[in-house]
Amino acid sequence: MINSMPKQNDDSVLSSVDRALLMVEIIARNENLNITNLARRLNTGKATAFRLARTLVARDWLIKKSDLTYALGPALTALNNVATSGLDLKAELALVLERLHEITGETIHLTRLEGRKVVYMEQLVSPKPVLSVATIGDYSPAHCVSPGLAQLAMLDEERLEWFLSKPLERYTDNSITDPQALREELAQVRQRGYAVNVGSYRSDVGGVGRALLGGNGQPLAAISICVPVYRLPPSKIEELGAHLMKAAALAEQKLGLSPAALA
Repeated sequence: MINSMPKQNDDSVLSSVDRALLMVEIIARNENLNITNLARRLNTGKATAFRLARTLVARDWLIKKSDLTYALGPALTALNNVATSGLDLKAELALVLERLHEITGETIHLTRLEGRKVVYMEQLVSPKPVLSVATIGDYSPAHCVSPGLAQLAMLDEERLEWFLSKPLERYTDNSITDPQALREELAQVRQRGYAVNVGSYRSDVGGVGRALLGGNGQPLAAISICVPVYRLPPSKIEELGAHLMKAAALAEQKLGLSPAALA
């Protein structure tokens, strides 16, 4: 068990980073630790421990519970799920993503839910003159983009409650900021089989997305088709949704995540 802050003789080690990582390790090994407990185990002042914890909470690496103790946050557990899944999603799904790209002629994204955001893992850019792109490694708010909505729709109630414990930020007039409205939208996603975004994050960008579930029934990643809004009438949404559903089924088979495999 880690009980105190080890002395560092290497001048190249940043003490604040070292303490933050040690705090995460301590919380991973111990439950129900508050700031006083953490400060003692880190051998530092309560003010320093509080600043470290507040930073980690802001990045969703930790969560602060109602009893003022700390636990590992969803961003960290999401990284752990991917690391322990044994899957190189980009490599495993390359052919599926390329085929979807060829069929639709639109930008294709592979994303992962991390806390309240999705991170872009892979992108195949549309060859059309007007296109919508992201940057690999960048984040988008999960409640405003189709791959985020697709993954939120498949969360268990505890994780969804956590997601809704903070206000939903508005980015455009189409952003969903009411928790009940978001719950209703997620119910439609589950019924439809895929999520739809029409200008909720950027007013001129939309798309459709579907989650891929891991063996625990929780979202592992999402595949989405990103399209300028002017190319996204209702009939096009249905067409892209149908292509996406087929691609997702192939992806789940390739990853061994088909319903039969999960039963």
